[in-house]
Amino acid sequence: MFWDRVETHQCTTYATREYSAQLMNLPSNWAHRVEACKATPLVVHGVSYFPSTCEDKGPGVVIGRWEIDQNEPDSSLAQTANTLQGCTSERSGKRRIEHYLENLPKGGDWREFCATTPISFHGMHFVGAQECFQRGSGTYGHWELNDRSC
Repeated sequence: MFWDRVETHQCTTYATREYSAQLMNLPSNWAHRVEACKATPLVVHGVSYFPSTCEDKGPGVVIGRWEIDQNEPDSSLAQTANTLQGCTSERSGKRRIEHYLENLPKGGDWREFCATTPISFHGMHFVGAQECFQRGSGTYGHWELNDRSC
């Protein structure tokens, strides 16, 4: 058995793309088609991956699905330099920082991308924004950081 008709689909989160393929050379009347799917790896970018889900579409047709999160640069975003938005309120001890997300993939879930796009600033690293929102036609992430001057 082997995978064929491998297709790439949309990016689902930061640096992660969905793939699907059909398991070939599969006996149509075999009762263990889904188990065979789950046990057959697909090589993508030189790395073997087992499917995250398998779907039996009927005699001889089993589709595997993967979410590949390595070597998917087209699913990555850029963030512009941080924009200090000032203190959240007087004596709050918190400062608001915003980032604009660039190159959001067409059809991508802006909330998911914003929440999973890593960024570093002010000597700290974040795996995603604390909060995400859209303004105009843009997507922004925001953080509230401790700041004694606020």
